[in-house]
Amino acid sequence: MTIHFFEEGISDQEKALSMQTWDVDHDYVSTFNLDIIAGRDFDYKRSADSSAMLINEATLKVLGISAEEVLGKRFSSNMLETDHEYYTVIGVINDFHFESLRESITPLSLVIGKNPGSLAIKLNAGDFPQAIAQIEATWTQLAPALPFNYYFMDASFNDTYQSDQRLGRLFVIFTVLSILVACLGLFGLAAFNAEKRTKEIGIRKVMGASVGQISFKLSIDFLKLVGLAVLISLPLGWYAMNKWLEDFSYKIEISWWVLALAAFLAVGIALATISYQSIKAALTNPVNSLRSE
Repeated sequence: MTIHFFEEGISDQEKALSMQTWDVDHDYVSTFNLDIIAGRDFDYKRSADSSAMLINEATLKVLGISAEEVLGKRFSSNMLETDHEYYTVIGVINDFHFESLRESITPLSLVIGKNPGSLAIKLNAGDFPQAIAQIEATWTQLAPALPFNYYFMDASFNDTYQSDQRLGRLFVIFTVLSILVACLGLFGLAAFNAEKRTKEIGIRKVMGASVGQISFKLSIDFLKLVGLAVLISLPLGWYAMNKWLEDFSYKIEISWWVLALAAFLAVGIALATISYQSIKAALTNPVNSLRSE
């Protein structure tokens, strides 16, 4: 949950430090392999750690001080002059993502407490079903009236981005379908254009034009249209991708080579589609095309 903390000696509401605060035990940091960049971890042997606090690097940025300077500072969730419950900062942990990548890493504090709603267990690689069965047996002995429910952390993270993964699959499917429809359209137009210009092709061949020259002549008109489409679509595609990425606090930059590769593939697919009809028309015997003249 999010709690507003006040540094010792400060009661100004506007200077309150808003932090997510998690109740953890002494083994939480080691269980999740969090790095302590300053100070120390919770210690079973120190009873004073019941009022100790670990904070993350994002908290330092809000406070505007270094990791060494924050050690020993005391914070309270009560801004009144009486009944203060102070937490002393004993360590700073590295930033880690505890929300979606759409959100920036926010200030976080860890304090010793009980969280009866969840239990984190780190398993070694191996026979997971057997390990889960042993955990369930222990759970049944300790809490026979409560059902045993569990999930894996990686599966939980995957669920966070499931909608984005579905969106990605839909984009791939519709992109493939769009390319197929476009190729069929280009193929039909190339065939129609070659049929309409049969006599022209025959005359050019009689006049000494090569197969390559005729194929180029038939293809260039379509490539001009494809080039125009590329010039229109690339800025729109770049704009749409950047608008989508704006929802993420941590995102990649769209490099120029991505757009260049897309343009190259579009021209290549179009050229491959119309080349068959162009070459086929160029190889036609001119006698057959001019017989009716």
